[in-house]
Amino acid sequence: MSEINSDSSTSESEVSACSSKFDPVKALYSKKAKAPVKDAPLYENVQQYEAAQKNTDIIPVGLKELVEKREQEKKDKKMEEERRLQEKNRQRFAKYELPAPVRRERKGKNVLTRIETAEGPLSALRECVDHRLRIKVTTHSGRGVRGVLHATLVAFDKQWNLALSDVLEIWTKKAPKKRKIPPSMGTPVPKGSAAKISPVPIVTETPLGKGVWECTRHLPQLMVRGEQVVMINIVER
Repeated sequence: MSEINSDSSTSESEVSACSSKFDPVKALYSKKAKAPVKDAPLYENVQQYEAAQKNTDIIPVGLKELVEKREQEKKDKKMEEERRLQEKNRQRFAKYELPAPVRRERKGKNVLTRIETAEGPLSALRECVDHRLRIKVTTHSGRGVRGVLHATLVAFDKQWNLALSDVLEIWTKKAPKKRKIPPSMGTPVPKGSAAKISPVPIVTETPLGKGVWECTRHLPQLMVRGEQVVMINIVER
């Protein structure tokens, strides 16, 4: 082995690949050996080299990017074949498929949805709700007309129940001397926590003569039952 490793006993003709005296063992261990081609491809063994001479698809050692590119091309080609196969099968069995039943969405019904489909006289109230128009509502008590309400209509239903906002209520009543107040209503109720949370609207009384007083009060919101409604007029358009 010492003789093989010794460069003094090795001539250049023995380590030259183009020489007839080429000794592969000495060329393997000698420092004088030089590759005839600097960029020659490297293979793992002789069998791989022989296969590369017959088949150009064999990739030399060290070309990692080329290997990854080839694997990606194989993967893309396989996916494309699967896609074409699926499309072919879909077209093949399309005529045997039944149309899927369309399930209609059931919309919930409430006061607001019914307002949108209101017809006839109720359609005028729908216009008041959409454009925030002021209306005049004439109300009645058990014995006759009680008064009027000037308000903005917010919502309604087919029974003419009305939800109003920014309400000005006007009604008439007898003078204080002619009023009949039940004994139970003679004593005022003491103010408590309820009055602080929702104060009682202030009623303004104005004498009209002949023992009749006009009362007015402002309410931020009011609910009027349909059985109390006599007539509705649109004040402004």
